Amino acid sequence: MAKNQGAPPQNPHRQTAVGQQRLLDLATRGDVLDDNLYTAPGKVGGGGAGTTWVVGSPEDVAKSLRKYQDLGITHFVLSDAPYLPEIERQGNQLLPLLRE
Repeated sequence: MAKNQGAPPQNPHRQTAVGQQRLLDLATRGDVLDDNLYTAPGKVGGGGAGTTWVVGSPEDVAKSLRKYQDLGITHFVLSDAPYLPEIERQGNQLLPLLRE
């Protein structure tokens, strides 16, 4: 990304994947869509799966995930790099809050 000065590489599936296009459309609404939902990473990440991020403390993220659940969202993909430390962090800090 640095070599391209922030310009994402062109993904041939970017325009054909309906779900991905929906995420990219969200990014046109702004860098932050609500309390914790950031779209800015997708502008430099090539439009892959990491187009949106829920960012904040474990308490903030849990609150947002509950709000999304109330809207009818039933599944979440929670990941970040480095993967193993992030999985451990989520398991220790976030999941207990969601089980309350």
